[in-house]
Amino acid sequence: MRVLVVMVIKVALLFLLLLHKNSCAQQPEPDLNAVAESQLEGYTANTDQIPEDDGHWQQLQGYMRRKIDLNTADATILQSLGILSPLQIRQFLAYRQQLGKLVSLYELQAVPGWDEQLISSILPYVRAGNDLEPQHTLKDYLKKGDHTLLFRYGRQLETSRGYLHTDTTPAHYLGSPDRLLLRYRYNFPRYISWGVVMEKDAGEAFFRGAQRGGFDFYSVHLFVKQYKCIRALALGDFTVNMGQGLLNWQSLAFGKGAAIMQVEREGELLKPYASAGEYNFYRGAGLTLALGKWEGTAFVSSRMLDGSTTENSGYHRSLTELAKRHTLEQFTTGCNLTIKGRDWKAGLNMIQHQFSRPVQKGGTPYQLFAFEGKTLTGVSADYEVSWNGLHFFGEGAMSGNGKTACIGGLLASVTANVDMVLLYRNYNRAYHSLYADAWGEFYRPVNENGIYTGISLKVNSHLKINAYADQFRFPWLQYRSSAPGGGRDLLAALTYTPDKQTEVFLRYNYTVKQQDGKEDVSFLPPPVQVDHQSWRLQVKLATKKGMTLKNRVELSRRREEGRMQRGFLLFQEVLYQCARWPLQLYIRYTVFTAGEAESMYTVTSGMLYEYGVSRLSGEGQQYQCRIRWKFRKGLIGWIRYQQTVYAQVTSIGSGWDEVKGHKTGFIYCQLQYLF
Repeated sequence: MRVLVVMVIKVALLFLLLLHKNSCAQQPEPDLNAVAESQLEGYTANTDQIPEDDGHWQQLQGYMRRKIDLNTADATILQSLGILSPLQIRQFLAYRQQLGKLVSLYELQAVPGWDEQLISSILPYVRAGNDLEPQHTLKDYLKKGDHTLLFRYGRQLETSRGYLHTDTTPAHYLGSPDRLLLRYRYNFPRYISWGVVMEKDAGEAFFRGAQRGGFDFYSVHLFVKQYKCIRALALGDFTVNMGQGLLNWQSLAFGKGAAIMQVEREGELLKPYASAGEYNFYRGAGLTLALGKWEGTAFVSSRMLDGSTTENSGYHRSLTELAKRHTLEQFTTGCNLTIKGRDWKAGLNMIQHQFSRPVQKGGTPYQLFAFEGKTLTGVSADYEVSWNGLHFFGEGAMSGNGKTACIGGLLASVTANVDMVLLYRNYNRAYHSLYADAWGEFYRPVNENGIYTGISLKVNSHLKINAYADQFRFPWLQYRSSAPGGGRDLLAALTYTPDKQTEVFLRYNYTVKQQDGKEDVSFLPPPVQVDHQSWRLQVKLATKKGMTLKNRVELSRRREEGRMQRGFLLFQEVLYQCARWPLQLYIRYTVFTAGEAESMYTVTSGMLYEYGVSRLSGEGQQYQCRIRWKFRKGLIGWIRYQQTVYAQVTSIGSGWDEVKGHKTGFIYCQLQYLF
């Protein structure tokens, strides 16, 4: 295997030299600041899965090539950046209305509530033009966009148990450990998009056996926007985002974190789906029509699921997983009616799922109130109101069994340097929703109520302090908690940016929860209190010679049943952008120690459109290296290698994914051609 890796690297380097041209211009890529990294790591820790929906990254990459004109952009377009809060959007629109069009992007420094860090975050995607809002024809839609072809390959270098076989016993997994992704997309941002996605997961067969058609997953979409009275038209695969996520939310959305003001769900109701995730989308047609202040949306979807509405991993590696494939049909219909004013918006939503056979709920006590049956219906109403530096938002929903869920919040611009947030949610223990993703302690809005308060203080132009306190309660049993309980969560974060090249991030987080104790002596083990504290210091420094240094030190302490566990993480990374060659080199070294009951998460500078989040448990070290090379105009390649070495273990993983030994490595390659 090592010989194979060396050969691949040698061939890749030779390919680079053959295709190298003198032009060293590099296409910029989305960059995460410390707060955004914290949000993504928190999402992965909360859901226990790495996101697969890279639609937001694709959208930002499109804005890099065709920048948003701030002199004509409305609130909807600014929301699509996913960077600005509703208060910041309103502050900008009020500034533009009072003082007229921007003469230069430097003028953004005069917008109330906008600081240097925020401006730096949006600069790659915006411009200050003097053009009128363009009126594109259908011919423009078809010719002014960009074509993108993306190929990604990855595999684990060590052989896990599922791939082992003998002369008489076949391997459990039917395919190779190779991961393949091929995507073609035509995109004219804010107007039209079409494309196809093909993906093969590790262990799945490829052009043989049960997969004689090649890839295990295919996705096709056609999406048209802003054409006459058609606000959005979706054919094929698409996502639906309603209200605050109580009824349906399928785009990537974050919960609690250092970005304390970003608690409101914001997004377009219909969006094209061009990612590799195999569960969280619809397949059919959707249409949004606009008439004055009114907008109406209707959609229909028919999909075949893998026999479960709660465990749709999308893997089809073994005969057992293949037996569940496409055994449950899901037919979905839904609609929305929205009316918009200058400073307010209100909407009504409805959705219904019908299944080909009854869905059975689990038999554990905490699943007593879970959904079962063949039909799941839900309705909701949502609102937004802005007035004199205050922004109110919320949603109330009811599922077909009459149980309710509600969420309401207030964002307040107290002074030019102080913003505050107040959020209340109350989710019934028997509320049912299939694709909901509302804000809360858990991503599913069920069996929870609580109050969240936060403050964002700009001490000066270089120093910002964010803090929140969240008190929550679970009226019924939870997973790993066999009794009603609750807890509290406190966070304080400081961001110091003395100049454009330096960022210092300091964070403290304290949580208290209840969960089942280790002494499982009864059917319902008594809960115990778990206290968790963590401290993080991260420093990022960019030099004038194309080099960026980043360091993180993180300490954690977990107390459970009188036992104390301590965690430690330290990484040092170097990102080097060569001025002479179209080469970018990235290296990171990480050392970590995590307790047996917790994991630590880090986001790496991975390949474009890749969520490079590492979940680190136990004790060990991790090495990462990435090379990016621009071959010629429009053609860019990445090679990334990662190895994790654990201490005092003889195997890694469990079940069929178990690897013998104390280390595991991965290699990834990616090519993108833009034309």
